[in-house]
Amino acid sequence: MILVLTAVFLATLAILVGGFVFVNRRSLEAADVARTRLGAAEGTERTWTLLKDERVSDLAFLNRLLTGRAWVDIIRVHLLRAGTEVRAGTFLLIIVLCGMAGTMFGLRANSVLSGVLFTLLGWAAPIIWLRWRQGRRLRAFEQQLPDALDMLVGAMKAGYSFQAATQFIGEEMIDPIGLEFARFYDEQRLGIDVRTALLAMQSRLDSLDLKMFVTAVLIQRETGGNLSEVLSNLADLIRERIAMKSHIQTLIAEPKLSARFLAVLPVLVFAAVSMLNPGFFDEMVAPGSAGRIVLAVAAISVVVGYMIMMKIADVDI
Repeated sequence: MILVLTAVFLATLAILVGGFVFVNRRSLEAADVARTRLGAAEGTERTWTLLKDERVSDLAFLNRLLTGRAWVDIIRVHLLRAGTEVRAGTFLLIIVLCGMAGTMFGLRANSVLSGVLFTLLGWAAPIIWLRWRQGRRLRAFEQQLPDALDMLVGAMKAGYSFQAATQFIGEEMIDPIGLEFARFYDEQRLGIDVRTALLAMQSRLDSLDLKMFVTAVLIQRETGGNLSEVLSNLADLIRERIAMKSHIQTLIAEPKLSARFLAVLPVLVFAAVSMLNPGFFDEMVAPGSAGRIVLAVAAISVVVGYMIMMKIADVDI
């Protein structure tokens, strides 16, 4: 009984904390940005290397095994987009270790379904983490880009060149956009062509807004024109896209929440019934019974339904 009460208390506490974080997520994100900006203002230095490092891993045997393979370069690009310093070989080793751990837990599970779930979770966990880091970094960059363009336009109108104006963004704005523009400035200052440096920054951030910025700059360098006016109009366009995205996210919040609730509801009901009546599902989950097949089909149906509902709610701007 004490364990049951403890579990109920912890579950209630987790729901309350999760609800508070979800409701106040925007204010919490703004507070994190403010703390990061204050930390940067106190003298936090950005460090990176401009030297081309071809090593796949710090481990010699992994470096010899994986060097020169095309799919390793693809993994390296995804790690750059996530803003992590983990090397491709190290990340592959982490995937293998997590997958082996998940497989071991799966083999020790009491049912085939639990074993498959543990195995899949173990192999997919590092990839899910990587995609989450990429999405968070990309969203932060796109939110900062309009202000960075305004700063760039202001510096150019004050008489600075485009290359020199990018230095202000690197010094005054927080990561990730400050780090990327500071790296661009150092690259072109050390002799790399502006076109090559811009395309390299574009490859590190898979952003449509950044692609528009790079395209505008490259066209202006080839054909001429008022770059300040072009970038000012581009900043207004990006702000309108961000506002439209926020409006659409508000409209599709209900179907997304419904999809999450409907996906979690069967699991909560199963856990609650098992807690209140521990022997209720014994015959259903017994070895050799058709109940396991029914549970597997139900789980697959819930996952497919959740993916369909989230796909319907995914509106691209």
